[in-house]
Amino acid sequence: MQPNAPPLSASQLDQQSQIKHAFLRTYRLYTQPDQSHRAASPDSHPETAGATIVDSLTALHVMNLREEFEAALNHTIHWDFQGSNRSDQGIPDPETLIRSLGAILSTQELIKSNHSTLLSKAQQLADPILNSWNFNQSAAPYPWLRLNHEGNKTLTVAQAGLVALEFNRLSHWLGNDSYRIRADEASRVIMNNPPPFPGRHSPTLTASTGPPVDEIVQWGATLNSFLEYGIKYWQLVGESAMFCMSHWQDTVDTLIQDILQWSPGNSLPYLAGYSQARGGRASDMSQLSCFAPSSWMLGGKLLKNEAIFMLGLGMAETCYQAEHSSGGTDNHADDEKNQMPRYLRPEVAQNIWYAWRLTGDVKWQERAWAIFQASELHFKNTGGYLAPHQPHDSQSTKQNSSQGFLFGEFFKYLYLTFTERDYFSLDEWVFSTHAHPFRIDPGRPLGNLREFIERLQT
Repeated sequence: MQPNAPPLSASQLDQQSQIKHAFLRTYRLYTQPDQSHRAASPDSHPETAGATIVDSLTALHVMNLREEFEAALNHTIHWDFQGSNRSDQGIPDPETLIRSLGAILSTQELIKSNHSTLLSKAQQLADPILNSWNFNQSAAPYPWLRLNHEGNKTLTVAQAGLVALEFNRLSHWLGNDSYRIRADEASRVIMNNPPPFPGRHSPTLTASTGPPVDEIVQWGATLNSFLEYGIKYWQLVGESAMFCMSHWQDTVDTLIQDILQWSPGNSLPYLAGYSQARGGRASDMSQLSCFAPSSWMLGGKLLKNEAIFMLGLGMAETCYQAEHSSGGTDNHADDEKNQMPRYLRPEVAQNIWYAWRLTGDVKWQERAWAIFQASELHFKNTGGYLAPHQPHDSQSTKQNSSQGFLFGEFFKYLYLTFTERDYFSLDEWVFSTHAHPFRIDPGRPLGNLREFIERLQT
């Protein structure tokens, strides 16, 4: 998928070094004890203790920070993941669980050895999720489950379908198919639910049975991870996940027909929302809809569909322009210049990396550098990076904290944009929704892809 490109220049290598230095400076501040600027102090929240350090494992490995990586690995090995599993506490929220699970399993693959202690830690994280399925024989896992209590009645599609890659890798390494089977079952149930219109699903499910309970849909916070995994799961495992890839294609086709819009000011594509009860399409694009462009670019290349790839590339442009000029994408996709940028978010950094890797166009490297410089100017402080202000409120103060994805996603994608193109090539690695790489088996059967593509083209 990745076109050839010349070696990195001296200036690009210097930019790579500066990004790495900024990451290392902030990470070292974070891992010092008693730092009030941390979003989730390892000591202040037992149920998520040290999760950001675990989530940073793969970034440390990618940047070849060996000393810090070994320390984080040691932290992970000795961290008691079950320490919060008491009757008076909830298990960690699904986002934290899956970030940590993905980081550990990815690290298992990066170190290229069967690390039994790491796998044991991964299993400790995965079992509460597996048990939440078994809690009421549900087709989808209960979120926010409290031990000995019933838990919430609803969950988002993103929560229910977020573990496909991670559970597949865990089953592979453990030789235990129960994790993969449960995750595949949940994905099939969600895909078979009756959508508000063909190819699109309600973002909220009833946890006990799995049917949708909400008809407002968009490629946003409650759906993006599940939809993203539709194409990535097939890329990772091949033929056994053809059903995911086919569903992804159907979803994209429907979005192009029913939700895709073009901004009047600069004719850039963007994804709005849809609610039949509220009269159809909305005119704005949610911030987390900016996770869609990288998925469309990747899927377009994998399925040899240039139209989808170009729409993904166009939406990457939309999201960059919106962040660069207006401080967010919760507005119309037109440019507005009354707010500072809301950098430090991972969506745009992720899109830029995919766009650069899949086109070779150096303008995306220039944009990655512009984002890094703006982050240094607006959000860097002596304790790390301050979280950006609330969208559309230029008077609001910045939060005195660094957010977890700063290490695991934001800096990682910026750094990778200034590495050689065969370094973690998209032809060899699948990146999870939290930017943890899993190695693709080149011998996996892909199914009758040629026949599938021919059907799409006709």
